[in-house]
Amino acid sequence: MRKKTAVIFLNGKEPDIKIINKILSKKSLTIISADGATDYLYKHSIIPDVIIGDMDSISPKTYRYFKSINTNILKLTEQETTDYEKALNFAKKSGFKNIFVCGAVSNRIDHTFNNFSVTKRFHPEMNIKLINDEFEIFYFDKSITFKYKKNEIVSFLGIPIATGVKTEGLKYPLKNESLEFGVREGTLNESVSNIIKISYKKGSMLLFKKHYLK
Repeated sequence: MRKKTAVIFLNGKEPDIKIINKILSKKSLTIISADGATDYLYKHSIIPDVIIGDMDSISPKTYRYFKSINTNILKLTEQETTDYEKALNFAKKSGFKNIFVCGAVSNRIDHTFNNFSVTKRFHPEMNIKLINDEFEIFYFDKSITFKYKKNEIVSFLGIPIATGVKTEGLKYPLKNESLEFGVREGTLNESVSNIIKISYKKGSMLLFKKHYLK
């Protein structure tokens, strides 16, 4: 049976190793490492199934080690796509539908925003969740319902716009309203229920919700 879930590691700020270990404890995962992120995997004795990218940031020591154990290394030198795009293209062609991404959010705000943009390009063909220390960050189609703890932050943004937004279970409810990047945001809302519902009619929405993986 083909594995349907992959974990992509990017060369940003990785979440706490406890969070990573919880993700990797799931069965039937394929690990895809994008270029320089492989140094982090080497440090923590995590063996990727595939290393992909232009190989301009992986250390020579790490590269030699994984080559010596016959790890699948795909060197793609074209510069029209980022290493993240290369990893997602590989995952898409390989038939993966569910993707966890570690290291997509970092102190490099330009990289972070670029990763949000790239993620949108591959949604909804794949269910992609960006994981940091607190949140899972992802796009969703039209409506979502999820269990949650009370008095926790929930943030969502129209990227670039989401219209007809409705919510249930949040301190500041929205009732058929619009969220538009640069005009109005839905950040820093707060849960008042254990069940949260968010929906919109048109556009695209990026959701930030706690993952409770620690």
